[in-house]
Amino acid sequence: MEKEIEINEQHVPQPPQPAGPLEHPKPWSTPGSWTITTTAVLAVSGYLPEWAEDDPTEVGVPLDLLSARLASINHRNFFEGAMMPLTTTDSRDEAEEDAVFEGSIDCNPYDVDPRLRVPVVNIQVSPECRILGLDPQELAEIALKLRAQADRLHDEVLPALIAARQDWATRQPD
Repeated sequence: MEKEIEINEQHVPQPPQPAGPLEHPKPWSTPGSWTITTTAVLAVSGYLPEWAEDDPTEVGVPLDLLSARLASINHRNFFEGAMMPLTTTDSRDEAEEDAVFEGSIDCNPYDVDPRLRVPVVNIQVSPECRILGLDPQELAEIALKLRAQADRLHDEVLPALIAARQDWATRQPD
């Protein structure tokens, strides 16, 4: 006769526990800064915003490529858009869900355009259309226009659509 053994957490093998505190790998750069070091041991550093998704830190960059590396630095943080059925044809059957009004906060500290050397917002209105380089005032204006359009859709267009459908339903033969 076999004896049943009740399995509980104390019978489950546990991974070995480290003797001391865990060592975390060293970050690529000092928190709050990035550094690009050339093969000629020239180093250029800059501020790395906490919100930036990528760290441009790099070691061993050929000196002749340093300016290109600096020009390509983009501190970016994406934000999601609203998913909506989009189509480029007149057919609802060909519509595909895609994001609208998604975008990112971007800062390109070495851009040739000084307006892009400070954080701006870039909005992808739809997969084919973008609104680029919005400063805080411009973003506020876009938000007001979108809010006004949403209010108009809700307060004017929606009741008009409902009324039109009701009228249509009462005027159509069954």
